[in-house]
Amino acid sequence: MARSLRDIRRKIKAVKSTRQVTKAMELVAASKMRRAVQNAHLLRQYAIGAWKILRHIGSTNVDHPFLRERTIKDVLVVVLTSDRGLCGSLNTHVLRATDKYLARAKGLVSGKTDFVAVGRKGQQYLARVGQKVVAAFPAYSNHPKFRDVIPLMRFVVDAFKKGEYDHVVLIYPHFISALVQETEIKVLLPLTSDALQKLAFTMMEGGKLQAEVSTIDFDEKTEFLFEPSAGEVLDVILPQLTEIQIYQAILEAAASEHSARMVAMRNASDNASEILDGLTLTYNQTRQANITGELAELSAGAAALG
Repeated sequence: MARSLRDIRRKIKAVKSTRQVTKAMELVAASKMRRAVQNAHLLRQYAIGAWKILRHIGSTNVDHPFLRERTIKDVLVVVLTSDRGLCGSLNTHVLRATDKYLARAKGLVSGKTDFVAVGRKGQQYLARVGQKVVAAFPAYSNHPKFRDVIPLMRFVVDAFKKGEYDHVVLIYPHFISALVQETEIKVLLPLTSDALQKLAFTMMEGGKLQAEVSTIDFDEKTEFLFEPSAGEVLDVILPQLTEIQIYQAILEAAASEHSARMVAMRNASDNASEILDGLTLTYNQTRQANITGELAELSAGAAALG
């Protein structure tokens, strides 16, 4: 019995230590989440407006490499995950959506499908399932600045401009609330209504991003006047607005990661408290049983001597 009591005390001490760690991680994640959510919200309306402009320009007859409809041959998929775990099922949902998207787009893509992994979890998974990762970047979880994401942006835009890929697809977690993050699939380039674009919007139909994009609209008769020329203006504005879409996805992924980790650590702390309650009850019951047994032995000994 004494051995059992020592084991229970040891378990109680271990669970208390674990609860202290998970509670501290919850508080750190909550602090990071507040700043990440603020950054994502500050840029969101601008990014949505920029995306709407891109889509609207893409529906015009202006000729530009970013707006030119292409045969779906070689595709570059940018997948955003986290570097670390302990954030619930966030990465699982993103990677599952990636697999589902590839399965449905398989009949449309006639060439290769390469990946850019942003986050170690995505990189490890893609390598494990045999997908080709042409570039890997960190998850940019700790308050990413625009300048931090420039290497990723330049790699994606330059690969498309050089003709190495015909389409660029972005898959990332979109922050809705601390409890809800939805995986969004966006065909970043080119800005045409082709089969992959339609497939992406079908798969995220009803998503938060769709609803927000629909709130910012242009009149159907709206026309854009380009000075000095459409080519010169679009050569500057289209890469910049495309880079904004990538940066916004990074901010959404960071906010999603910290919120998911905060919730996961809160659940872990609650579970640890429940385990502690059960262990404490077991400890008290065992201790009481030991005392009762010792008293019974003393009473029996006294009765035998009398």
